[in-house]
Amino acid sequence: WPGAGPLSEPESKFLHEEMERFQPDLIVSIHAPYGMLDFDGPTVPPARLGRLYLDQIGIFPGSLGNYGGVHKGMPVVTIELHSAFRTPLDAEIRQMWLDLLRWMSERVRPEPRPVPLPVKARKGG
Repeated sequence: WPGAGPLSEPESKFLHEEMERFQPDLIVSIHAPYGMLDFDGPTVPPARLGRLYLDQIGIFPGSLGNYGGVHKGMPVVTIELHSAFRTPLDAEIRQMWLDLLRWMSERVRPEPRPVPLPVKARKGG
């Protein structure tokens, strides 16, 4: 159930703070039980991951997909498993992972970020 207001739940506050701190190029969220793939964001979504096909369920106010994908411009891939009680087989997980990696290499292009110098180099030796 939703909280009393925006960022009123501890888990929402945590995710918000981590997204602000880390600035991810992609968010992958895992849910159940719809057995499909959902996507929110500024790029072309993956058509499938393993045996899960894209079936965008819409944008819901307060959802991670809405906040990350629409408001923050961070692609959010939501893997909706068929059941929360059955972990996918290893072969299924492997295929989803390979499909995700292939899609990321084609569609998610991170902007170069400055690389901080090691502490030793900054101190002059």
